Amino acid sequence: MEVVNNKEGKPLEFYLERFQAGDPAEMAARCGLPYDGERRAVDITLLGETFSVSHPDFTITGPSPLTNAERILALRYLTDGRCAMPGGTYLPYREFPWGEVYLQQFTGRCIKRFAFSYSGRPELLNRVMERLPAKKLSRSDAGWEVELMPGLTVQFLLWLADEEFPPNAQILFSDNFRYAFTAEDMANIGDIILNRMKRIGLELA
Repeated sequence: MEVVNNKEGKPLEFYLERFQAGDPAEMAARCGLPYDGERRAVDITLLGETFSVSHPDFTITGPSPLTNAERILALRYLTDGRCAMPGGTYLPYREFPWGEVYLQQFTGRCIKRFAFSYSGRPELLNRVMERLPAKKLSRSDAGWEVELMPGLTVQFLLWLADEEFPPNAQILFSDNFRYAFTAEDMANIGDIILNRMKRIGLELA
């Protein structure tokens, strides 16, 4: 697989080598994913779309192309992640291991970006989320729950601006994210979902 020489190129190359050196059956079992031994392929679902990932060449087939960031995320889950049932609670980013270290970056890259992208366009947010697809929540002025992967869900909560206060937002993760991804991965997950939302918004414009 050709690796693009950019800020994502080196991580992609690094995790690809680890993926190729690993056992795909072990990866699938650890991550709770279907595995086809004949094809040496693991099925992974991302944002409602299912992709087949072959080993060792990391050829991905599915309904739409994945970005480099999404490909790295798939590699990170397969090489280091672990499937765990959610406990039913949602936590802010800072409450995950190492979350405090990356909190400032996550707040700027994800929470503020979400708030200021949609605070003046709640109807667009509703149309985008219905297309993603996501589940409407009663929390906040415009709350939505997005399933990143089966059992791993992210809540996007938006409070609209008024005469007294600027827009405010929060992004919460299901508690089992601590077993599947690192804090750095979770910041990238925020970017990945927001980038997908932006693409859908441009299509709807």
